[in-house]
Amino acid sequence: MKTSKHASERLQQRGIPKDYIDIILRHGTSIRKPGNALEYRLYKKDKDRIIKQYKHLIHLLDKCTTKAVVVDSNMEEIVTVYNVM
Repeated sequence: MKTSKHASERLQQRGIPKDYIDIILRHGTSIRKPGNALEYRLYKKDKDRIIKQYKHLIHLLDKCTTKAVVVDSNMEEIVTVYNVM
């Protein structure tokens, strides 16, 4: 997404990193504004939901480190799965 000159200046003036923009746009809640615009905010409920999702992902990653999946050479079929130690 392009950033207007005005927005670039405000980012710099307010010390807001562009990484924040990506997170807010990806995970935030949109609110309709006048002029057919959308405002995105990252509310506490959004933050809590994201943290819960990442905690779940971390838990799954821990469990997956002792598993293996064997697939055919065309990556079309799972042949077998097993536990590794």
